[in-house]
Order: sequence, then structure tokens, then C-alpha cells
Amino acid sequence: MSSPQSLFAYIGCGGAGDVCLVRYANDSLELIERVTLPGLEKAGGSMPLCLSPDQRHLYAAGRGTPMGIFTFAIDSESHRLSPVSTFPIEESVAYLACTTRDGRLFSASYHHNLVAAYELSSEGGVQGEQGRHDTEPNAHCILPDPDQRNLLFTSLGGDRLYCASLEAQPPFSDTTEVTLPHGTGPRHLIFNDAGTQLYLLGELDGSITLFDYDSSTRTMKEKQRVVVDKGEADTFWAADIHLDAEGGYLFASERSSSLVTSFEVDADSGELTRIDAFEVEAQPRGFALDASGQVMLVAGQASHHVAAYRLDQGRLEFIDRVEVAQSPDWVEMV
Repeated sequence: MSSPQSLFAYIGCGGAGDVCLVRYANDSLELIERVTLPGLEKAGGSMPLCLSPDQRHLYAAGRGTPMGIFTFAIDSESHRLSPVSTFPIEESVAYLACTTRDGRLFSASYHHNLVAAYELSSEGGVQGEQGRHDTEPNAHCILPDPDQRNLLFTSLGGDRLYCASLEAQPPFSDTTEVTLPHGTGPRHLIFNDAGTQLYLLGELDGSITLFDYDSSTRTMKEKQRVVVDKGEADTFWAADIHLDAEGGYLFASERSSSLVTSFEVDADSGELTRIDAFEVEAQPRGFALDASGQVMLVAGQASHHVAAYRLDQGRLEFIDRVEVAQSPDWVEMV
């Protein structure tokens, strides 16, 4: 299977306070530029990233000093970044997500146990907070469903999965929740394209829970639970989860073992069948797949490298790797 001719990706490198732009072309990875968060005094924490729906802006959550949501304009040809604005915040943000319907930005704060909604200006920058909602400990992920009807978010320490109506005013005023088994540690989630199924990754028990999901009624019916591979590691430290472009394969990363486990997805039921586990860059906190589903980029938080892998029927084949900035932890593919 041939790979795409050229891909670009932004890498959040929390240990350096940098956003790195890398290019994949002709089976080779290249570091194009490193952009430090404007006004950064001290780097810290991971660096969640989020592309605007029109891909004209990139948002980065700075968890060092000062903390803020940093907006960059993206050059349409070179993909290089130019600072637009900085919105100061007091909470350490672990996840960012945009809606396509009304152009809002949302965040989840792990250390401050809350989620928040922000208004965006016509220039693309964050211009104000619209509302916030307290969660059980360690809010970790926040993501709109494909219908842009509801907002899903997690509490890792409280074993909760929340569902908030995006039409509610003020934001988060209409929120329901599901309780997961104790010790699941719900972290990241992903929807199928149809928005009828969601897959929830448990950081602490390595589980992937499949739910049948109805956006109109906000019902989530548990259907299957499988477990990722942790190799010889004593405990699970699961991190990220993604589906390929066709929704036929699902991948999840585990940091203790530096493995990515792949699963085949049943086209009708959405249920998962394990394929294999593949060793990748050390401590794969973040990864992403290209739009064709043929290439995966994995950020090694402990190796300070990003690696490219060719995907073929749920299997990974190493292609190339490139050194980026310290502690890469987020991959946002253009």
C-alpha cells in the first residue's frame, strides 16, 4: 500500500513549551519549525492542541508560566504558524476541542476538576469565557459528538462520563452522567463517523468500552469491554485512542509498555476484535492518523521523537522518525 505524498502535523511539546511543525513526504519525516509559546517564562505539563474546523487556526493550551490558551494563524501554503492572541487562564488545561456548528472552544482541566466554554472572535482568537462546570476529580477529555448536538467529557478520578447539551444556555446547564466501574479512569474517547457508537479508553485499567450512542436522547448503552496490551508492565497507563478514516480499525496507546494495540471494528455492531500490539516510540502519550488512514504519527514523550508508521489492515510498519522538542505529547494532523 502506497503512502500519501505529503502530510503536515503539529506536535505539542509540553516540556519545551514549543509547537513543532513536521512534514512527512517520500517516506521521510522532517522538522520544519519550532514555535515557542509567546511570553513563555517556564514550560510545564503537556500541551494539548486543537485545529479550528476551517484549519485556519491552531489553539494550544500552555500549562507552564504563564498559563493560557494560545491562538496561532496557519499559513495556507507553508502551514507555518504566526501568533494571534493569548487568553490568560488560571486552570491547567488537559484537552481542547472546537465545535463546527457555532465556532466555540471547550477545555477540560485535569488539576482543577472542571470544563469550560469559550467564545471565539472573528479573528479566531479566544475573547472570553462563556461558562464552566465542575466535575468529579481530573476532567481529562472533552469532545462534541458528530451531530454537534452534545458535548462529552470525562472525569478520570471520578470514573464518570458526562454528556452536556450544546444548545443549553448557559453552557453545561443541562448535563447528564454515566458512572463507570471503579478504577476505570476514563481518559479519552472517540466516535464513529455516524455518531452512533463511542469508544472510551480507561487509563487505569486499560479498557476500551464501546457504547451505543443516541445523540437525540443522550443515551449511552454499554455494549462491549476489551483491554489493550501492556506487555510486561505491572500497571496500565493508557493514553490515546483513534479510529482510521474508514472506521474499520481502532488503535489505542499504552505508555508503560510503549505499545499501540490495534483492533478490527465490526462494520455492523462496532464491536472490536484484537489484531496485535506494536512497539512504538517510548511513552506514546499522543498519536494521530492521516485522513487516508494509511499513516500514523506517534509522539514519544520519553524519546523526544515523532515516528511515522505505515498502516495496513490494522498493522503498523515503521517508516521513519525525527527528533522534535522536549516531551512531545500531542499530535494534530493537518
